[in-house]
Amino acid sequence: MTTEELKLFQEALKCLPFCGSTIKDFAEQINVKSHTLYNYICGQYPSDKYYRFILYTLGKEYPNAIETAKSIIQRG
Repeated sequence: MTTEELKLFQEALKCLPFCGSTIKDFAEQINVKSHTLYNYICGQYPSDKYYRFILYTLGKEYPNAIETAKSIIQRG
């Protein structure tokens, strides 16, 4: 995963509360501890397995979070 992909991943997780879910609820939905997602937001690198799974689930369940994250990154 590149730095840009990691930034998109982190921003998408940050955007969840604005797209209809909390970090805690999303963590329960995907059966991951919420502190794990907070660690990812704060800069911890996820394993490739978790990265792909979480990004896939975000894209499927919360596509607005990914779109919002992309627009935030483009604006700088």
